[in-house]
Amino acid sequence: MPPNNQARFAFASSGIAQGLINNGISYFLLLYYSQVLGLDPALAGLALMIALIIDAVSDPLIGQWSDRLHHRLGRRHPFLYVSIVPVSISYYLLWAAPELSQTGLFIYLLIMVVTLRISLTAHVVPFNALLPELAPDYEERTMLMNSSYSAMWFFMTIMGIAMYSYWLADSPEYQDGLGILRREGYIDAAFITAILIFITLSYSTQVTRKYIPTLCLPSTQVAPVAVMIKEAGVTLKDKNFAVIALSGIFHACAVGIASALWVYMQPYYWRFDSEQISLMLVGNLFSALLAFAILPLLMRGRDKKPMLIATSVMALFINCLPVFLSLYDLFPAVGTQLLFYTMFVMGVFQVTLLVITSSLTGSVLADVVDARSVHTGRREEGLLFSVQSFMGKVATGIGISMAGMILTLVAFPAESLGTDLGADVTSDLGWLYASALAFFFILSILTLLWFSLDRETHEKNIALLEDAV
Repeated sequence: MPPNNQARFAFASSGIAQGLINNGISYFLLLYYSQVLGLDPALAGLALMIALIIDAVSDPLIGQWSDRLHHRLGRRHPFLYVSIVPVSISYYLLWAAPELSQTGLFIYLLIMVVTLRISLTAHVVPFNALLPELAPDYEERTMLMNSSYSAMWFFMTIMGIAMYSYWLADSPEYQDGLGILRREGYIDAAFITAILIFITLSYSTQVTRKYIPTLCLPSTQVAPVAVMIKEAGVTLKDKNFAVIALSGIFHACAVGIASALWVYMQPYYWRFDSEQISLMLVGNLFSALLAFAILPLLMRGRDKKPMLIATSVMALFINCLPVFLSLYDLFPAVGTQLLFYTMFVMGVFQVTLLVITSSLTGSVLADVVDARSVHTGRREEGLLFSVQSFMGKVATGIGISMAGMILTLVAFPAESLGTDLGADVTSDLGWLYASALAFFFILSILTLLWFSLDRETHEKNIALLEDAV
């Protein structure tokens, strides 16, 4: 059943909701709680790490539950409908924090993030689990994931531009790039974002409802919990699954650190003002469109593994090299137009590569689902795609946590009233930032070398599954 435009719009709509949430959590949440609300950065990072651990348990539980659920709306859609309201409300409450002590603010952040993450899991895991059945073709599933991630980054960038140019713009009270410290701007943005999340999640759920009659049904036999755990354990030991999951986690750690510290690197390390940062975000709009346009051309007749390795290597150099070169004074000087133009172009390619690698990773996971189904006779999309959800949360959980640790290690001032941090703090921030990114990117690339599924094997698996039906 080839996906039509409605399916692509549904995946794009789901991606928009995730992008709006990621924009806040990845780029602004650590800054908001540490610099605006006054929570110690290490405590903020700890709260997000604890939430990640709790959520790590919910991912496979929801994944397996959606694989085996018997309901008139199928295996996936009951979760999709239930998640809409709690995701929207918890996102707004995350930013509308009351005046609390350090301990109270830590507990509030922890509760809100846990609620948001579990609710979002109830959408992301079952929705992405639709991919293997909606798009059995090797390239079609990549296009659906490309629609999701391109839309995610496009609208995440639009919201980021709106944040800097409107809600967090400089004012007489907050000048020279310090509009990012305006609390009311974050709360107003969260209210609008929550409404958009409700609309996009509702649309993606309703549009895909028509596919329910064509999707696989769960086994009529109810397996004991011990059997379910044993079957899940066997699946998780699959070599290709372990490789793509581990590589994705390493890559997500790098992306999470980069995302969390982006809002620090631009004004404090590169010394860009709010107008320049807004223009750089405009460049990211082109990134999403560029990735959406070129990925189908890059994938035509090619295998996913070499493409994923190549784009990951390019991401390593584009993200880390500018910082390393600047530390040795081999990069355009701070305050020059050449620096801004150079980083503008770098930023476009950074996001383009991120969209491409994310789309390929999701598509490869769908290939693993079909390979496992051939070997076991079970459809375990929910279980396997729970790993993809977990990888995204690793990016915002471990990444933000490590970003908080980096800020603590460099002795970043708790109330920075200007963008000049001093040579030592700036240098330490650059070294730790670039070194951490390089470390995780290299681990991700090396892990990918062990992946063995290719186009020919996938096509054989699909033929075997069709024969079985």
